[in-house]
Amino acid sequence: MRSKEEIRNSIREERAKLTKGWVKDNSWRAQELLVGLPEFKKAKRVCCYLAAPDEVETDMIIEMCWTDGKKVCVPTFRKEMNQYGLSDLCKDTNLVKGKFGIMEPAEPEWLGLDNVDFIIVPGLAFDAFGGRLGHGGGYYDRILKGIDREVFKAGLAFDYQIYERVPMSANDVGMDIVVTEKWVFKSAGSAV
Repeated sequence: MRSKEEIRNSIREERAKLTKGWVKDNSWRAQELLVGLPEFKKAKRVCCYLAAPDEVETDMIIEMCWTDGKKVCVPTFRKEMNQYGLSDLCKDTNLVKGKFGIMEPAEPEWLGLDNVDFIIVPGLAFDAFGGRLGHGGGYYDRILKGIDREVFKAGLAFDYQIYERVPMSANDVGMDIVVTEKWVFKSAGSAV
């Protein structure tokens, strides 16, 4: 199995080759598959990341949530705690660049972590068994571990980010499902 750092370096090299058009087209397909999930359809509050330029875009998912009357929240950096929390996202929310250059609400309306039914998680790499490899800061793992009840966890990535296995440590939180522009992988490892 490749090390976390080897996988991170490989993904970063691949990301550098992506064009905006490729990202947009393949993001659309991945988002279509995600919003078709029965777990997404029944969710009342969805936590969704706001995409960095080389991640699967999430605009369509967020718009679909609002159209369907779902509440939306996004990870937002809490400087005083040096970690991410969750903030409501509405159509008129003013966004600013936050930590790592990722857009987030300018004036966060903080939510408890237990107010989420479905969380969409980015990552550098995933495997078909629900394994996830992030950038190495552990921010998403802390959010996921801070939720005291069952929440459906969906990894969202491009197909090139899927590995046979990604190394997982005790602090890493696995996904219930991983969605790409081509496949939906249940955490048992079978593509549907």
